[in-house]
Amino acid sequence: MALTECIKCPVCGRNVGRDEKSLFCVGGEKRHLFDFSSDGYVNLLAPGKGKNARSGDDKAMISARARFLDGGFYYSLSQRIGQLISALAKNQGKSDVLFADCACGEGYHTCNILKTIAENGVSSSALAFDASKHGVSYGARRASKAGLSENSFFAAANIFSLPVKDSTLDFALSIFAPVAWDEMKRILKDDGYLVVASSGERHLYELRKVLYDEPRTASGEVNNPEFFRAVEQEVFSYTVSLLKNEDVKNLFYMTPFCYKTSKSDAEKLLSVDTLDVTVEVKLTVFKKVI
Repeated sequence: MALTECIKCPVCGRNVGRDEKSLFCVGGEKRHLFDFSSDGYVNLLAPGKGKNARSGDDKAMISARARFLDGGFYYSLSQRIGQLISALAKNQGKSDVLFADCACGEGYHTCNILKTIAENGVSSSALAFDASKHGVSYGARRASKAGLSENSFFAAANIFSLPVKDSTLDFALSIFAPVAWDEMKRILKDDGYLVVASSGERHLYELRKVLYDEPRTASGEVNNPEFFRAVEQEVFSYTVSLLKNEDVKNLFYMTPFCYKTSKSDAEKLLSVDTLDVTVEVKLTVFKKVI
């Protein structure tokens, strides 16, 4: 199945066709048109809302995240998620799977997960959605450089109202993002899985200790509705050494801490040259309940 065969028009819900430059809905009197950018992504945010021009993370936050992730600090996390998907696919007897990365940011995890699944002997394709046009722009360029353009599709979209047809996906991913439970249920096949990566209790704790006098640990709890059942869970933890002030700054600016922290507290962290930081992630696999 071509990736665009899974997409529906975000305005009228009809099927879409594709030419070299655009997506367009078919079968109705009025055709809605969505042009691909020069970077290779398409904007599928519902039109007519001015706030969509400023949706999602801004360019500075996306750039900081890209610089930090390109240092390889979260590669082990991407790899582990790819291994989980590969194992689940093999258990189902599937050699080719389609997944959606919901709130994909700048596409780092999307691309690494695609590569890891392939390394584990399973073919895969990805739909990658984020409200930030800066994010999916970067993601589409990243995929192109990695030779993944043919099996990835990046679009600006609202994860709580995805332009995806019902029951089309084998897997959906939510990595450090809100979970759109109703949409996940709708877009997954009856045998589909949702993989959620949430902060473990000690995630980035050393960063918190520098910022705050009384740092709190993260809860990591994910409360799922009755139409999903948790079938697998693990805490994935390791330590990374940030050996440059630039890495410390990029980590700070890519997280919500950058706009929740006072200027005086932020200055304490931004003057730190090196920092060992715990990466602790709770990975939970949910099975769709029919």
